[in-house]
Amino acid sequence: MKIKPSRKRKNTRKGGRESDLYKRNYFNACESLLSLMMDRRHEKTAVLSLRKSGPELPLLLNQLSVGIAGTGLALLFSVICKVACRRVPFSACKLFCTGIGFGLVWLSWAVNKLKDTVVYISKHASKVGLKDKEIIRIVDKSFHDIYFRAVTVMAVVVLRLV
Repeated sequence: MKIKPSRKRKNTRKGGRESDLYKRNYFNACESLLSLMMDRRHEKTAVLSLRKSGPELPLLLNQLSVGIAGTGLALLFSVICKVACRRVPFSACKLFCTGIGFGLVWLSWAVNKLKDTVVYISKHASKVGLKDKEIIRIVDKSFHDIYFRAVTVMAVVVLRLV
């Protein structure tokens, strides 16, 4: 009796991974986010990458927002638990930790607003007829909110260390 060697199918997982690499590439999302933040000479390419951004950029901003808010909430709950258990009286150090926690939640809110702006622009920019200058103005306003809130949190951190 002859046994025929089984024909192995080509591994389709590799092709699946390659196509997934192009669909969900966070490197491209980071690159478009950094180009929006830093590169003012090439506004048209930044706007084009924002309009063409897939779900990766909002997902990245959402993960960043959740991470920042989670850190802030962890600080707040740490202070609340320590004060509630009466292990440590409420002091200036706890006040600054509370300020940092609220500041991080506030910063997370600004990042979440930027995510909502990116989603709105990528879905509705061509329908509403937003021009490139208007898109840059809207995104710049969101970035300025983030910068202001980040500087505020850093100032509270510096005050805590002094």
